Amino acid sequence: MRNHLVRINARWRRAAGVLLAGSAPVAASVAWGEGPRHEIAPVVLAAAHAVPMPTLKPEDIVPTLARRPLEGAVDAVRAEVKRGAFPGAALAMGRGGHAELVQGVGAVAGNGETVDAERTVYDLASLTKVVATTTAAMLLYEEGRLELDAPVSRYLPEFSGGNRDEVTVRHLLAHTAGLPAGAGTRGATAEARLASLVATPLVHEPGKKVVYSDVGFVVLFAVLERAAGEPVPALLERRVWTPLGMNATRFNPGAGCARCAPTWKSKEGRPVAGVVHDPIARKLGGVAGNAGLFSTAADLSRYAAMLANGGHLEGARVLKAETIDTFAVRQKGTRALGWETPSANGTGPVGRSMSDRAFGHTGFTGTSLWVDPANQTWAVLLSNRVYNTDAPNRIQKLRRTVHALVTEAAE
Repeated sequence: MRNHLVRINARWRRAAGVLLAGSAPVAASVAWGEGPRHEIAPVVLAAAHAVPMPTLKPEDIVPTLARRPLEGAVDAVRAEVKRGAFPGAALAMGRGGHAELVQGVGAVAGNGETVDAERTVYDLASLTKVVATTTAAMLLYEEGRLELDAPVSRYLPEFSGGNRDEVTVRHLLAHTAGLPAGAGTRGATAEARLASLVATPLVHEPGKKVVYSDVGFVVLFAVLERAAGEPVPALLERRVWTPLGMNATRFNPGAGCARCAPTWKSKEGRPVAGVVHDPIARKLGGVAGNAGLFSTAADLSRYAAMLANGGHLEGARVLKAETIDTFAVRQKGTRALGWETPSANGTGPVGRSMSDRAFGHTGFTGTSLWVDPANQTWAVLLSNRVYNTDAPNRIQKLRRTVHALVTEAAE
């Protein structure tokens, strides 16, 4: 069975050599992302009959999460599927560099195909802002190729004139640039439409007000490509996705993608899969700073585990711990640099369950990824809740339930 898999970190298995014996068996899998699956025989974990263990590095010794709250999170997702909130979903939860649950629930869409957390690809929507755009900014910041307080016009000269010259990279990341939430596009090509978005006038004075802006992240994406000297997807493929084994993560899987969960329907009523749901990203050719990235829960579990583990996972160093800390610091309102932080009134996606140090993001299609450095926990939830437009929207309540349960599992 694929239900309730406990995933044993490969480095832990190599270090431990022998597991303890004497309890009920727990199914185990070491498969992550794509590639051949290597199933191992059921193992048993218990306190009795302990065998000598090799010396482990501090990062290998992470307390496991309690089982019952994790199962409660799966049950909560399953209940929403039964209520018709969405056809199916994929859930991943873990602590530090260890994923302890990666599971699919329900169907990909109306065809009855079962969600596979390792293979079913979801439209991440605004998770693109952190998994792609913010991560690229973090990499370039570390290398000294991106200055947070430099004017945007240093990298993107066409973004200039009037108070636009006062807008900094930090403002774009924190959604305080003064740009509107959205804007129309002009032009017959993706390049012309991008130019029209970069030319969008400010509606507020820079640095004074938080306005969650898709336009701002489209501009930021263009800034990053100029600073990097290469397309952002190429940078991320080389520096993040390949080292972490995120083999299913990409922009533009393509119409008819067999593994993609559809998020909308054609005029004829046919499911559309592999084409980004967000209209701005779609008009930009499917590659944009605000949306357009697709991935699996298994891939994002590796990304979240890397963040919770101080920027590295199984020998792959992606980011410095101090870079993650810098970008997770709240700037204004609940906005950090690219990331969102918990709201004081508990109405956000994590409620009051996660600590003030937590950071994450959500996506309109029904996606979320949150990390809490206070206890190293993390949770990924992917769904296609926008597929049925008349379905009840309970996604925010479900997110709060999932994050409360992963926190409970760490206590």
